[in-house]
This record gives sequence, C-alpha cells and structure tokens, in this order.
Amino acid sequence: MITKKTTVKNNGNYIKLIFGLKVKQLRQEKHLSLIELARKSSLSISYLNEIEKGKKYPKAEKIVLIANALDVNYNDLISLKLSKNLTPIAELIDSNILEMLPLDHYGIDLNKFISLMSDASYQLSALVTTVIEMARNTELSQNNFSRTALRIFKEINENYLDDTELAVEKFMNEFHLTDQVPVNSEQLSRILFQQYNYKLDESRFADFDELKQLRGVVKSGKQPVLFLNPQLNNAHKLFIIGKELAYNYLNISKRSYIHSSLKLDTFDHLLNNYIASYFSAALILNKHCFVEDMNIFFSQKKWDDHSLINLIAKYDVTPEMFFQRLTNFAGREWGLKKYFFFRFNTHAGSDRYELSKEVRLNIKQFPGGYQTDEHYCRRWVSIAVLKKLKEEVDGLTVNRKMKLGIIHSRFHETNDEYISFSVAQQNILNPNTFTSVTLGFYLDEQLKKTIKFWNDPAIPFRIVNDTCEMCSIPDCKERISEPLSLEKIHKSRDIETAINKL
Repeated sequence: MITKKTTVKNNGNYIKLIFGLKVKQLRQEKHLSLIELARKSSLSISYLNEIEKGKKYPKAEKIVLIANALDVNYNDLISLKLSKNLTPIAELIDSNILEMLPLDHYGIDLNKFISLMSDASYQLSALVTTVIEMARNTELSQNNFSRTALRIFKEINENYLDDTELAVEKFMNEFHLTDQVPVNSEQLSRILFQQYNYKLDESRFADFDELKQLRGVVKSGKQPVLFLNPQLNNAHKLFIIGKELAYNYLNISKRSYIHSSLKLDTFDHLLNNYIASYFSAALILNKHCFVEDMNIFFSQKKWDDHSLINLIAKYDVTPEMFFQRLTNFAGREWGLKKYFFFRFNTHAGSDRYELSKEVRLNIKQFPGGYQTDEHYCRRWVSIAVLKKLKEEVDGLTVNRKMKLGIIHSRFHETNDEYISFSVAQQNILNPNTFTSVTLGFYLDEQLKKTIKFWNDPAIPFRIVNDTCEMCSIPDCKERISEPLSLEKIHKSRDIETAINKL
C-alpha cells in the first residue's frame, strides 16, 4: 500500500493547524492578548487557546465573531494562505515531512511543534524551507525517514529488547516448548492454527503473478488466512509463522498484513515489524543454545568458514536471521559493543550494489554511507562475496548455496580496524537478485579476548574505504569511479586556504 500524500486541503487536522496559526498571527499583529480577543469576540479564553493550538476548528458563526474582532474579512480568515513569514510552516505541513517523522514516539506533540515553529525567527523559517527543498531534491521518502528513525531506535537499545526476550521465554513456558534445535516447525504452526484460529493457504499465490516477490499476505478476520508464497523455503515460512505468533501473543494491532520489507509505510509498522521479527528470531534461535554455540565458535584458534555455515544450517535459518540474532547478544554476552551490520543487494548483469539495510553501534564511520548514489568500495567483503556468488550461479535456478567470506580491514581515513563476516545468497523469490549480509566487529582488545582466531594468517587483510567518489587510496585496481566528491572538497579547501593567505 502506497501512502497518499497528505495535503493541507484534504486533512482536517492540518486545516485546524493552519487556521490556528492565522488567528494567532493576526491577534499578535493587532497587539491583542488572548484576554482582549476573548472580550472582543465574546468567546472564552480557553476556547481561543484551543483554536490557536490547532486543536479545534470553530463553526461558521464563531468564525464570524473572530473575524470581526480581528477586523479581517471572513474569507481571508478561512483561506489556507499564510503570510510570508509563515509560508515555510505551510510548506512544511504540505510537504508531508511531518507525517514521515514519528514525532509521537519521541514524545513530541505535533500541535505544540507547529506552534513553536510559528514563533520562530526568519532564520529558522529559512532553515525549515531549506530542509524541505533538500527533502524534495534528494527524493527523501517516508520510508527513508522512518527507517532512519528505526535504525536509531535499535542503536539506542543496543539492538536488544529485554521485554521481548522475556515475552519469548513466557511464550515457550506457556506452550511447553523445548530448547531443541532446529525448532519444531510443526509445533509452532499448530499453535498458530489452534490457538489463534489461523488457516494456511500456499496455493493462491500462483494465481497472481504480481505477488511473486511477496513472501506472504494475511487476510484478517475471525479466521485469519495466512497466504504464503509456495517458493519459500522452510526457514522463511517458519520465520513468518513466528512473526504472526508475535503479533497475536503481544497484541500488536498496528501492523502491516503484507510480509515484505517493501510494504512497510509507517514508523509504527516498521517498529512493530522489528519487534515481531525479533520475537520470531528469538523463538527459532534459542538464546541459551545460540550463545553456547557461539562461545564454541569464537574459541576456535583458526578461522573455519565451514563452522559458520554449519551453524546457520543447524538452526535452519537464513544468514540474515543468524547475524541479526548475533547482534542481539554481541554487547550483552561478549562485550562487543562496536559493530556494523549491512545488507547489500545486486542484480544479475549489473555492477551496482545497493545498501538496503544497516545498523551501526558505537562506531564513528559510515562504512559505505547509506543509500547513496556513489559507488561503494569494491574492497569490502560484502561486495566480494556477491561478485563470487554471481559468477558461480549465473543463469542457474534458485538454490541455497552460500558464499561466505571474512576480512580483516583497516579503514583508510581513520585506521580503525574491523573483523567482518559476510554471507551471500541468491534470492529465493528472484534468481536474478543476490543478497549479502555482513557483520563487522571493531577490532579492539575486547574482540581479541573473545574471538580467538582474529589474527589467523589465513584471514585476508585489506585497506578499505567508503565510496570510490570519496576515496583517496592511490592506484586502487578495484576503483570504478574517480574520487570526484573528494576532489571537490579538496578544491574548496584550497580556495579557502588561498583566500586566507590573500
């Protein structure tokens, strides 16, 4: 579902905001206090205050009283046009940016925010206009705003949800689930069907070619129907079942009924999808078993890629589920509190790599940036494993083949070092799409104590950077674009230096 752009003209709440701003502005221009306006209009102070805050829109006869008290024309007062200094506020409202920002989740009241902005200086109004123009020119979407807010939410909570972990333990106790690995998929399915009256349908998707890229759709009602794409493997199906259990068990109502990251339009949907996904992963990758297995893996003296692949296969999960679960415990269990997580996508026959998901915790760098039009550093293991996988399976049907890589990297600009693991796979719903997920831990003394194989000579070492356009590494054979952005920065600095000398 694509969210229709909200405009002042079709949203009653924003009409109230605009009307309130006009009343407040006109009252101040007339040098009237609320008490004086109340006396002249025969309306109460509290009622006028509610109007100015955008909480109430008066009836026609009361608008007449306000217009007469302010000595303005009725039609001018109800017009949606604002004076020049308030025009940026109208543009801000009309631009839909406020709809994109999850203000309520940060305890910010929309009406109060607008009221504060209306009292702002011309300089701040100019800043607001600049932000709007930047949003338009860079095609910032609601999804980008919401996803950035969600990423910050994860970072604040160190990607660990205490309440959700406790809810999973309670769920397992209530339904007498064991810690067996892999999880009993039939048991979870039975709970969904018997406890929450779900019906499963894996046949109807074939009737709609338009839905082939979706994993599942839920028809709500007294008997919800879970339509699953028959192309999914067991790991994906079990993950979706786990999410549906989460939505029901946690009583989450604000949710998307489409299982696709492309169909999450609001911050509420994104946040609740994250919570449901966390719940599902915690069910499938049991905390105690997972931590024990990772302790054994980290204690190895030599790097062994088969050990990691075997662990992913043991839990019958996707690499992304495995790495995401690892980030839940990285700081809590092993003190690895500095890391990044990336998901890159690419397509057959293309040399473009899209960063579609990221989490950064306590690191200064933007390794690769986020959704930039520049070319990501081809020295990153994320790109390397994708290139190798594309070469090996090009033209073949979808399979579960994984391409795994590890790298000891040093960031060119800061000399910060990372140990990064990356796994690439062919998209199960589209054989022409390939995805890699990468988890990189900051190389410090804590990592050296935890990951015993960190200095294995078999691990390749590379100097890396963010994008080709911002890279000053000389004679880079992997470079596919000149450092144009960096050259512009250097040119600007040279001019500034020359002016200072002058």
